[in-house]
Amino acid sequence: MADLPDIGGILGGIPGSFANLATSNSAAGWIGVGINIILSTIIGGIVIIVLMEALGKVWGESVSVGKAFLFMLVINVINQFGMALIYSFIPFSFPFMGYIIPLVIWIALMKAFFGELSMAHAAIAGIIGFALSMIVIPPLTGMVSGYLPLLKVGA
Repeated sequence: MADLPDIGGILGGIPGSFANLATSNSAAGWIGVGINIILSTIIGGIVIIVLMEALGKVWGESVSVGKAFLFMLVINVINQFGMALIYSFIPFSFPFMGYIIPLVIWIALMKAFFGELSMAHAAIAGIIGFALSMIVIPPLTGMVSGYLPLLKVGA
């Protein structure tokens, strides 16, 4: 693919990096990425609803799960496109950075989207949700995507 010029500026190489990202895949590849984000948002939203309902019953709190799908969409977009940007603002590397930064993002977004939770409960829900997003959601997404004929177009 064509390399676009790095326009620099205040953000350094970030605009050029995004331009190169935009031109780095074919149309079928981008359709696949979009379908994967939508599918993992739906499956992840269902998992988060079940998790929040279960934790709400355990804690005796009323948890509004209406924002679960929006929460998962934001998490998926950050995971797909934003983590490289976030890592570029951290001037040093530390052990387990690839786990700690996303976990902090999960906890912060859990508190932001489910504001009725206390900070301790948001942290617990964020840790459990992060673990489920690494263990349960990818296999379920792969299993469901096997039944979608549209994903086989680009293959």
